[in-house]
Amino acid sequence: MKISGLLRHIDTFAPFSLAEEWDNPGLLVGNYDDDIKRIGVCLDVVSEAVIEAEELGCNVIVAHHPLIFRPVKNITDQTEQGRTILEAIRRNISIIAAHTNWDKATGGVNDTLAALLRLKNVEALDGFGAWGVLSPRMKIKHFAEYVKSSWGLSRLDIYTKNRPSAISCVALCGGSGGEFWQSAKSIGADIYITADMKYHEISDAVNEGMTIALCNHGDMERASISQLAVKLEGCGIETVIIDVKALPQILRI
Repeated sequence: MKISGLLRHIDTFAPFSLAEEWDNPGLLVGNYDDDIKRIGVCLDVVSEAVIEAEELGCNVIVAHHPLIFRPVKNITDQTEQGRTILEAIRRNISIIAAHTNWDKATGGVNDTLAALLRLKNVEALDGFGAWGVLSPRMKIKHFAEYVKSSWGLSRLDIYTKNRPSAISCVALCGGSGGEFWQSAKSIGADIYITADMKYHEISDAVNEGMTIALCNHGDMERASISQLAVKLEGCGIETVIIDVKALPQILRI
C-alpha cells in the first residue's frame, strides 16, 4: 500500500471532513506515492519518536497531534520541530496526523474514553465530546480513582462547589474542551472531565454548579492511541505503538 492508500483508509474511519477549520490533519511530511513497510502510531511526533520508528522498521508515523500546526518560519536543528522534520526527511519517514477528525470520529478519542469508563447510552456532546450514564453510580472519590485507573492518568483534579452525592451522568471531552462545560451542564451531567480549562472557565462552571475534573492532556488522549492502531491495522499493514512522551515527567515536590 502507498501513502495515498493509507490516507484513504484513515478517511473511512476518521473522515478528514470532520476536522475543524483551524486543524492540520493529513500528510505533513513525505511522498504520496511511497510504499508503506510498517506503521508507527503515537500521540506526538518528536525526534525520539522518529528515531524509534526507524528502529522498529516503520517508514510511516501516524500521530494524533499534528507536527506542523502553526505557520513554520524555518526548519533548522535549533528547534525541536525543526529537528523532528529533518530527522523524518533524513530517515525517509512520512508523517501523517489524525487530529480533530479522530477526536470526533465514531470509535475515536471520545468514544474510546467513554467505552473505557463503560458508560451506557453514549451520545455526542456538542459534536466534539461524549456523555453517557455510569452504572452503578459511584461516590465521587471512588469515581476519581476509577477514571485514573481506566485511562492510565497521572492525576485527576476535581473542582466543585456543591459536591455531588454520587456520579451517574458523565460528560467528557478529550484534550482541550474548556468551552464545552455549559453543554455538559445542559444535559444534566454530574461531572465534566477534560484536560485544559482556563481559570475563569473553571470559576464560571463551578459557580454555576458544575463539577469539573481536569487531567493531563497527553494522558487523556494517549488512552485512545491503541484503538487508533487497531483501526490503522485494518488496512493490512503491520502497525506498532511508539510510546515516546513529548513532555518530561512532572515532579511532585
